[in-house]
Amino acid sequence: MELIKVDELVLLQQRLRRRWFHYGMEEKVLVDKVSFSVERHRSLAIVGEENSGKLPLTLAMLRLHEIASGTIEFREVDIHSVSERRFRMLRRGIQAVFPDSFGQLTRDLTVNQSFLEVLRLWYRRESKEEWFNRIEKVMVACGLPEALRHLYPLELDAVERQQVALARALLSSPDLLICHGYTQGLDAVEQAELLNRVMKIREEMALTVLVVTDDLAVGHHLGDDIAVLHRGRILEFGDSETVVNRPQHDYTQRLVSCSV
Repeated sequence: MELIKVDELVLLQQRLRRRWFHYGMEEKVLVDKVSFSVERHRSLAIVGEENSGKLPLTLAMLRLHEIASGTIEFREVDIHSVSERRFRMLRRGIQAVFPDSFGQLTRDLTVNQSFLEVLRLWYRRESKEEWFNRIEKVMVACGLPEALRHLYPLELDAVERQQVALARALLSSPDLLICHGYTQGLDAVEQAELLNRVMKIREEMALTVLVVTDDLAVGHHLGDDIAVLHRGRILEFGDSETVVNRPQHDYTQRLVSCSV
């Protein structure tokens, strides 16, 4: 059964352009009729270089980017056509983690305070003991020692910050986890540590995972299937082993050669 389905999605960007002696607005196509779906408990990697449309696509799935046409369905509900209140009910089931460079953790909050913010939002009626149990569960799953709870983001290294971001995302017990550039900027050893952690958590928590990355090796590692995105269009889609070992499109072949 499909958990998330994107159908004929078009995303635009309004930008100001100068033409001779006057300015005018024009539309740039960021994502052009993209379609894909991810079944429950499976993983899909969307692989593309910078400016391929990855970020606006991710933001659209979080309802943070308006769509021009097409649909995004989560649990068979079109998330861009429902009310803000209805989407809020669905939003707990969709969580995302981004690169450390995005500054996704609030600098002025300790790790524990960041966790409590999430719990106050989604589980305000639970007891403090239940909150503690939830925090303990995700910290163990993400490999975080208890001592880190009272530290600020700047006191952590890059891998620890990403582990904290992942733990915070898991606090709401999501069905869909979006990993957008999650290991970007890390060395090979650090990437492997985090990728293996995500794979283990996916299995233990029966998560559906959508990986959005510019690194084909990362997509191959985490994705059951791979979609190759280039200039807003999906050029190739298939089983990850097939896409990596027998790429059909010239662009995919270039990605494969760069990842070897």
